[in-house]
Parts: sequence; C-alpha cells; structure tokens
Amino acid sequence: MINLAGCNAFRPASHTTDSLSSGTADLPSSKNSQPVFIQNISTGSSETKTTTGSSPYGTTGTSVKGSESHVYKANSSITTPISSENDAFSPLQFKFAILTNSPVEDLTNLRLLVFMDQWYGVPYHYGGSNKEGIDCSAFASLLLSSVYDVSQLPRISADQYHATRRVPKKDLREGDLVFFHTFGKGHRVTHVGVYLYNNRFVHASIAGVQISNLGDGYYLHHYVGAGRAVDSDRTY
Repeated sequence: MINLAGCNAFRPASHTTDSLSSGTADLPSSKNSQPVFIQNISTGSSETKTTTGSSPYGTTGTSVKGSESHVYKANSSITTPISSENDAFSPLQFKFAILTNSPVEDLTNLRLLVFMDQWYGVPYHYGGSNKEGIDCSAFASLLLSSVYDVSQLPRISADQYHATRRVPKKDLREGDLVFFHTFGKGHRVTHVGVYLYNNRFVHASIAGVQISNLGDGYYLHHYVGAGRAVDSDRTY
C-alpha cells in the first residue's frame, strides 16, 4: 500500500522512523493533546460598554462600544484615539494582528484570515486531511488551494519543496512555503508551513494548527528553505 502521509510531526528531539518511507499512516492522532494558544481572543459580538475620558481631539465625553466597533479605553494620562478608523478593520484582522504581532492594517487578505480562523487549533494527525486531524503537508496544500487557488501542489512535503521555486529567507512573503527537517541527521525536508508576515508562519504541528515564529530556536536551526507556488503578481 502506498503511504500518502505527507509530513513528520514537528516535535523537538523526535527521532522516529522516517515519515516519508514508513507505512505508519495510522499513527495515533494528537486529538487529545491540548495546544497552547493565546486564550480568550474573540471575533464575535461584544457587550455594549461605555468608557469615559479625554478625547484625543480636546473634548471630554463618553464613547459607546457597540457590537462591531473597536473602542479603546482612555485615561487621564494616555489616550488611544477613539475614531472610526478602528471600524475599518474586522475582528479577524485584530485577532491575527495580535497572534502575529503585526500592524492590523497589514492584514488585508481576509480570505486567508477566515481560513486560518476555521482551522486554528485543529489537532495534528499523521496522514489526516480534515478537521478531525490533519498533517503539515495536507494543511499547506489545502491552504494554498483554498486561499490562493494553487491546485497542483504535491501531497508530500519533500515533493512540495521540489515543486516550488526557491526564495531567499529575506524575500519571504505571504503564501510562501517554509520547509524544515525534523531528524537529527541531514537536511531532508519532513515538515512544511505557510509563511504569513513578520517572520510568522502557520502550520500543523504536533500541538495542532498554530502560528509559530521562524526565529524561535528549533525552527531557526531546522529551517531548510522556502518555496513559492503563488504567482508573484497576485494581490489581495
């Protein structure tokens, strides 16, 4: 039987059998694992609240926070502008701006944000390809297909590496694939994620679908390279 599993669980100090050649598509899911994410980030409606303080425009009054607005509390010494500019951004933009430590105005691809929101926290399962459990290469392939209409990406991370155009790390942009090796010897690709912005990428790790930092120790030292499958002139 042909093993279609696409990647090895991205787990530090893991020295398991090669995921690309073993017949281990039925490895147990990490469905019961508890990924550690930023908690209590809501993209739903909020209760109506009032805040009182000095206006940045020289007046004093009360601002009402409705279900769709994003009003920040002002105090006597430090005042955050309470203006209609905040209403130009969606709750998802604010959520992922926090998760990626990025300026909210840089998050313009709402199609990507909706996709990540739907899959964020889905458990890892070797060989999986749905919300019951998914592995890294299936997640990368599904994201590029759903968000960027890239439909010809291979299923296995090593093949994805060879099917994409090499990109220097300094030139990474949203939608590029980032590749890693997860074994102690050699640099053969066994894991893949999708680059976002501000050195962050989204991937299906052993803890589930999450956002990580390329500069973090393990990812930094196990980085193999990046590949581009999305057209350079595509904009969102």
